[in-house]
Amino acid sequence: MFKTISCLALALFLICAGFAGTSATVRVAPSDAFEVEFTNCVESIGVGLIPTTQAQSLIPPEFHLVGEGQPVTPVVVRTSRCEGIAVDGHNANPGSVVQIGAVIVPPDFSGDINNYTLWYYTSDAKLAHYLQRLGVAAQHVPTIDYDYESSGASNPLFVAVPAPGNPILSLAGTVSESATLAGSFEAIWWAKVNGGNARMDTSVPAIFIGSANLTLMTGASGSLGQLIGGSSSGFPLLQQFNTFSSAHMGVSVAAP
Repeated sequence: MFKTISCLALALFLICAGFAGTSATVRVAPSDAFEVEFTNCVESIGVGLIPTTQAQSLIPPEFHLVGEGQPVTPVVVRTSRCEGIAVDGHNANPGSVVQIGAVIVPPDFSGDINNYTLWYYTSDAKLAHYLQRLGVAAQHVPTIDYDYESSGASNPLFVAVPAPGNPILSLAGTVSESATLAGSFEAIWWAKVNGGNARMDTSVPAIFIGSANLTLMTGASGSLGQLIGGSSSGFPLLQQFNTFSSAHMGVSVAAP
């Protein structure tokens, strides 16, 4: 049900903006590509709204916001914690990822959702290094705090990205897991890099989509605070708390 609501909400923005997608030829440089395997993960998803003009100033012109032409456009805040993150065939280690991005029109007509990456943090040093090697501004924050334990129908969640993360932020509230399989999901995050656009394509073959009631907090005068219009923000479009046993991310560079 939540996946359907998410797709409908974003579809409305696509219709309002007058986009049906734009054609693009994707060419991948094999030497730049790498794979990541995630195992036994929990994740929160929050979709809020930010001023379109501000968001447009943060993304390259070849990408189109789904709210283009409208006063506001969707922004996604995703947090995840996995028991295993295995980068490019290396041993898996536990770790967390926090990423924030503006929802965009799919450049190559693929994925259930496409986002342009505004901020990316991870506690996994190898994942950060591999992304940085491509030119993605991934921040290695080894002390990301991901405080969650499943103990009942509604459980507290607290996620904090401290320094050296910039901007620093936290996410707090309550979440509920679901025991009902919601199918598969594919999310593609993009970032401008030298020589093209990094394409981070994550496929989850079996996802369980629960509910959430979360608030994002950050410094009001910082870059994120200026974007959300203050020191805190909710997620009026969509909130989810998801669980999945495995996911695969393919990272490559596409020609602009």
